[in-house]
Amino acid sequence: MNKKSSCLYCANLRPLGLHLQELALLCEYLGNSEPSPDGKSYRVARTQTISDWLKLTAQLDEVKVNSWMFEYDAFYCGDAADRVSSDSVHFSLYATALTRFVFVTHALEETYRFVEKHYKPLAAYKCIPESKRPKRNSLKASELIDSIPNEFYPEYLEHYAINYKLLLTRYLQTHSSELSGMSLANEALPSYALHLVRNIRNHVAHGIFPLIPNPDYILNSDFDRNYLLQLLNASCRISALYIQALLGKYNSGFCSDEYQAIEGAIGPEYEYFLANCNIEYLRILHLNSTFSLVDGFNYDK
Repeated sequence: MNKKSSCLYCANLRPLGLHLQELALLCEYLGNSEPSPDGKSYRVARTQTISDWLKLTAQLDEVKVNSWMFEYDAFYCGDAADRVSSDSVHFSLYATALTRFVFVTHALEETYRFVEKHYKPLAAYKCIPESKRPKRNSLKASELIDSIPNEFYPEYLEHYAINYKLLLTRYLQTHSSELSGMSLANEALPSYALHLVRNIRNHVAHGIFPLIPNPDYILNSDFDRNYLLQLLNASCRISALYIQALLGKYNSGFCSDEYQAIEGAIGPEYEYFLANCNIEYLRILHLNSTFSLVDGFNYDK
């Protein structure tokens, strides 16, 4: 899923930051909320909260790591000092990708809570007994994904999911890691890549995801860093696509004050915006387009 990919589907993807920015803005325009069970009480899940986490992700430029904190430059020669400075660059790259993914998983978790109420009717329809129903919202969301009609999936989701599975396979082989909680997963179903994202999320959260040394000074590790950074960014991308699918199916329309104000406005720029900012836009907002919510009123371009 690289920006410079020779694959037509992948080459047509917006840069990850712009993709997340578009999704954040659309979630904000939705302005939906749903009660979600939280232990013995209820909390309210909101598309605005999804938007807030995605905005934070899109705004993240760099997490800076200072490797000199445990070093004393007065005692270092030039080559040794260069290595410490290089470590700062290396671990800043790594920390940025990890932090970006953590923020996206928070948006994904809020999406799980937002759609959770739709699982019980699905389980009843499929005659799943209470004892067989998953407890975790992430697994409920996976079953919801598999029940969604194809017209709600983002364009080329299957292609991106297959690519993501290939990345995960290499990760598992290279780092001797294993998948967990996959009893409900089926490689033939649309939700399979979402189960994979859940595993990467757990690996990051529990410190299983590898913290690799600086490839500029450790031989044969450059591929490892580039690959792991690619995996983390791809995890952000596929997470966003699943958010699009779930919100495309389970929403209450555009309820935010801002969107309703635009609906009442007069002018060609507002007509242009409303013609493009609709629920169907969730299917294509990850792709390059002449329309963007960032400058959605620029109808002359």
